[in-house]
Amino acid sequence: MGKGFSHKIHWAWILLGVSFITLFMNYSIRIGAYSILLPKMIGDLHINLTQAGMIRGSYFMAYIICSPFMGYLSDRIGPRWVISFFSLVLGVGTYLMGKASTLSMAILFHAIVGIGSSAMWTPVVGMIQKWFGMKRRGLALGILSPSYALGYGLMGIILPFIVSIHDWRMGWTLLGLSCIALVLLNSFLLRNDPEEMGLSPWGEASPEREFPSPPSSLRYHEIFREKAFWVIGFSYLLISFGAYILTDLIVSYGVMELKLPYALSSRFITILALTGIVGGIFWMGLSDYLGRKRSLLILHSSLALSILLILFAGREILWLQILIGLFGFFYSPVWPMYGACARDYFPKEVVGSVIGLLTFFYGIGAILGPIIAGRLTDVSGTFQWSFALAAFSCAIASLSISFLRGRKWED
Repeated sequence: MGKGFSHKIHWAWILLGVSFITLFMNYSIRIGAYSILLPKMIGDLHINLTQAGMIRGSYFMAYIICSPFMGYLSDRIGPRWVISFFSLVLGVGTYLMGKASTLSMAILFHAIVGIGSSAMWTPVVGMIQKWFGMKRRGLALGILSPSYALGYGLMGIILPFIVSIHDWRMGWTLLGLSCIALVLLNSFLLRNDPEEMGLSPWGEASPEREFPSPPSSLRYHEIFREKAFWVIGFSYLLISFGAYILTDLIVSYGVMELKLPYALSSRFITILALTGIVGGIFWMGLSDYLGRKRSLLILHSSLALSILLILFAGREILWLQILIGLFGFFYSPVWPMYGACARDYFPKEVVGSVIGLLTFFYGIGAILGPIIAGRLTDVSGTFQWSFALAAFSCAIASLSISFLRGRKWED
């Protein structure tokens, strides 16, 4: 079946489609639900922005603890069942978020969401890169990138409508139930690698083209010895710190500081997502030729500049929306590009483990960003210092990635 069907459409594209839906649901919850529902949760749960940062921090704490394990598990038993099982965990945690009545409950339930979400990125990206040849990975990940942009972008339209009819709890509940349906989709259609279907990665001339690479028994301590791992990881930490400050707080910034209507502020996420779709496809495809390092240098510097411009725009709504769109254009491709970096600088047998380990850096930045920014905002009474800190972090991320050197292993 695998060989016959591949004459019509390579199974890599089936996996890409399923992965698209999976990441769509994951990021609807991960960015869309939290950012958009946060202003309503703050009032109903009687919490401040620092405490809201603690809820977010619980998600990323669980996320970074589990992500290295997900990469290891994916390398050992394959991503198919890892993704399928943790789709259920993600759905249950999201459903429970709609039942939270205290800060401690919200922290616990959002941590469960983080556990489930940890299997929605590392195994997916590792799997996709096994199914596409080297010169097609950027294209594949670029096609995949609109999934998460569409996910949180549509939430900017859908969730305010749900809140207007019901409340913020119903938003979490419906997303949780929808996510549970992913279990069947992933278990039936995902496959671990092309070899088990008798196929070669799409876009690769032949299976014999592969060059020798280190054995699959490469250990964590050997990965840790690679300078590229630490350079990529440190840059990943800084960009997640800065970028998540803006994405997590942009709706609250509009409602609480600019005093804009909730529905209008929620659309900031939609604008960010729509331009992110274009940016993801454009930059990931270009990075196959420009190189990941040079692309990340441009992206990080542009993110820093766009955050500063958003800050200076104030209540100029048209300019504010344009600049948020500019941020989205450079924001969306950053995350899949780090996944592509892992495959470019490390052998294919340990891609899942490397991405999982790098996610530890990403999670640290994502934990600290909202908490520090929330505290800074609570103390100063304005979001301006938090956004300035976000821009500074993105600029330093650009500087740090400049120390990345050439590949050690051939494809």
